[in-house]
Amino acid sequence: MPIDRISRAALKVLHGTGIVLFVGMCLLVLAQVVARKFFEPLVWSEELARYVFIWVAFLGWVIANQRKSHIHISLVIDRSGPLQKRALGIFADLLVIVFALIFMVKGWRLVQNNLEIETVTLFFDFWVVYLIIPVSALATLVVVSCDLVAQFGGRSSRKEIVL
Repeated sequence: MPIDRISRAALKVLHGTGIVLFVGMCLLVLAQVVARKFFEPLVWSEELARYVFIWVAFLGWVIANQRKSHIHISLVIDRSGPLQKRALGIFADLLVIVFALIFMVKGWRLVQNNLEIETVTLFFDFWVVYLIIPVSALATLVVVSCDLVAQFGGRSSRKEIVL
């Protein structure tokens, strides 16, 4: 099915981007420490590492939603039957969709409000930093919506149900 291939490719890009950004953030911090100790400090590296960390955190939100690996209390789910577990999983997914829609709207406003505000030491404007909010919200909407469609279609995603 072509949609499955597209989904797998998108997830590979998502995971790859997260890995590259995380490694880049670690290298930036390492370079900053080394430069401060032995050379001239890199003024821009701390700011860039902070912004990359923000992007990594939001990409992690999408990946955690896709894997159903957010922290949760499973007391109610553990004591529920299969039908209740399914209903609770659908309810949790609907709440995530509402949260992602709020993030998408508010994040887009942040992007628009920061179109011409420059970062302190870097070569780009703040809207680039805030762009991850609506992008990750949209990706979360897609991931959770696909899971909901699979649940309503009777296909199990074989993932842990999170509430």
